[in-house]
Amino acid sequence: MANYTIGDMVFETRMNRGYSQEELCFGICSTSSLSRIENNSQVPGKRLFDALMQRMGVSVSIYSAFISKREMEVYRLIQELVWKLENLDFVNVDVLIRELESRIGAADILEKQYLIFAKASMQKRNGGESNEVMSILLEAIRLTMPDFAERKNIKNRLLTFDEITVLNSIALEYYDMGQQEQGLRLLYELKNYLEEHVIDEEEKAKKYPMILNNIAWRVGKSLENHWEAYRVSNIGIQYCIKHNKLAALPYLIYNKACAAYEMQKQDEAKLLFHQAAVLFDICEKEESATHIKDEIAIKYPLEF
Repeated sequence: MANYTIGDMVFETRMNRGYSQEELCFGICSTSSLSRIENNSQVPGKRLFDALMQRMGVSVSIYSAFISKREMEVYRLIQELVWKLENLDFVNVDVLIRELESRIGAADILEKQYLIFAKASMQKRNGGESNEVMSILLEAIRLTMPDFAERKNIKNRLLTFDEITVLNSIALEYYDMGQQEQGLRLLYELKNYLEEHVIDEEEKAKKYPMILNNIAWRVGKSLENHWEAYRVSNIGIQYCIKHNKLAALPYLIYNKACAAYEMQKQDEAKLLFHQAAVLFDICEKEESATHIKDEIAIKYPLEF
């Protein structure tokens, strides 16, 4: 019996999804490299293989047995950075960044993209100016989307999970720079991408509620479109409940509560504020819990 190879997996998935070689590999490898991979005459590195599969909506973990020791060390460092940045744990992030930087080469485009994103996150954390942070983020995204400045629309793109993360940060940075229309448009494009494309459910469950929360917060607070903030928050809440995801849930409930209050739904707002505060406590998000309780007391004078 013939072995089912990495190349077979890439080729069959691409054909089943109906993607061309050009749109799948744009910015991350050449079409000739992809042809060689699919023909089993070239074995891709782990990050390239993951990126190709992610753009087709698949998260693959079975490939770890086929990678080199150096790739495994780089992979471990990136996974640790991902965990820390997703959980807003910045302890020793700078150390991990330096270690990762020492282990990757100029040709490691995908690894370099996450490294640059991590640097932007630290720059933001340390109070860097928005234009400086944006410059770093644009450097990261242009590694795999070199025409991003000319074609910001991502509707017809295929995206890796890292590209979605970087684009989300770019959208938020637009807001901080006062470019609300650009930021909101990019957030809605990411929302639509996750709704319309086939994507690994576990990865979607990390990113979709986060993007909905970012939309709801900015639509409600900046544009005072409280009905849209209420609607988007509710989509996120229902998604989190359906998929048993807790991380973004208290934030979404809080945004819905703010919108409900502004829409004169005081009883609903009171219940939602209480639910959000309890969930923040349960999730041990003490800083968020304190901030929310203080804001409720000042901006939303409801008695609990």
